Amino acid sequence: MSNTLHFNELPRPTFRWLKVNHTEGNVWAGTERATVTVEGSKHIVTDITNKELLEPSYEGVHAGALRDASHHFTHGYHIQVPAGAKEALTIVLDVQGAVSERTRLQIEAEKDSTLELTLCLKGEATDGHVGLLSEIVSHTGASVVFKKVQLLTGKVQQFEHRYTRVEESGHVEFINIELGGSENFLNYQEDLVGDYAEVEHDLGYCGTGTQVFDIAMLMKHIGRKTISNINNLGALNGSSKKSFRGTLDFLRGSLASEGAEEDTCLLLTPQVKSISLPLLLCKEDNVSGNHASSAGQLDPAKLFYLMSRGFNEEEAKHIIVESMLRPLIDRIGNEEMEETALAVLRQKI
Repeated sequence: MSNTLHFNELPRPTFRWLKVNHTEGNVWAGTERATVTVEGSKHIVTDITNKELLEPSYEGVHAGALRDASHHFTHGYHIQVPAGAKEALTIVLDVQGAVSERTRLQIEAEKDSTLELTLCLKGEATDGHVGLLSEIVSHTGASVVFKKVQLLTGKVQQFEHRYTRVEESGHVEFINIELGGSENFLNYQEDLVGDYAEVEHDLGYCGTGTQVFDIAMLMKHIGRKTISNINNLGALNGSSKKSFRGTLDFLRGSLASEGAEEDTCLLLTPQVKSISLPLLLCKEDNVSGNHASSAGQLDPAKLFYLMSRGFNEEEAKHIIVESMLRPLIDRIGNEEMEETALAVLRQKI
C-alpha cells in the first residue's frame, strides 16, 4: 500500500495529462517541539479551548495534516482584539533537531479594530516537519496585517494551512517571505463574505538546491463589491521547484467584485522548474477577474547595463533578484528580521 499523499489539490482539476493538479509527497517524521516566544500585546492572547475548525469545509494542504494541526497541536493561541482597539503582536518559532511541531492560531479582530501580527519561523532542523494552522476573522471594519518570515534551515518540511473570513468593509493584508525549508506546502483560502471586503496577499520566495515551494491560494468572492489581489513573485536557483495554483472564485451574489492574481518567477539556472496554474471561476455577472503568469531568465539588457558599470555577472544577478524581493522584505517592519532575511536571500542567489 502506497503512503503517497496528494497535497494542494486544485478546486477544479484541469490539465490532467500534465499531472499538475496536485503534488505528491509524504510527511517526514520527527519528535522535537519548537520553542515559541510571544512578544507585544500578550493581554489579547489566551489558550485555545475550541478545537473545531472555523470553516468545516476547509481542507488545507491535506485533510490529514490539517486534522493533526487542528486537534493535536503542540502550541495553540487564541488572539482576540477588542472592538476599536489597536494591537501588535510578534510570535517566533525556533525549530531545532528532528522536529514535529504543530502550531495553531485563532485570530479574531472585532469591529473597527486593528491588528498587526508578525510570525517568524527560524532554527536549524535536521529532519521532520512544522505544521501551521491560522484561522482569521476580520469583523466589520476591522483591519488585520499578517506578516510571516520563514527562515528555516536544514532538512525540514513546512505545512501551512490558513483560512480567512472577511466581513463587511474588513481589510486583511498578508505579507509572506519564504526563504527556508526543504519542502514547503502552503495553502491559503480567503472568504470575502461581507460587502466591500478586501484582501491583499503578497508572497515572495527564493529557492536554491532542491528546495520545493508548493503554493495554493483560493480567493472566494461572496459579498458585493469585494476586492482581492494576489501577487506571487520569486526566483529559483540550483534545481529548485515552484508550483503555484491560484484561484479566483466569484460566487453568485458577488456583484461588482474585482479580483486579480499575478505570478512572476525568475529562472536563474536551466535545471529549475516553475509551474503556474492561475484559475478563474465565475458564477456571477458584472465582475472583473484578471490573471497573469510569467517565468523566464534574467533580462540580458539589465545584466548588460549593470555589467557595463563594473559589476560581474554574479553581482548583477544578485542586484536584480534583491531589487525584486527587497520592497517586500522592507515591509516586515522589524529591522533585525529584515537584515536576517536579506542575509539569507543573498546567500541563496
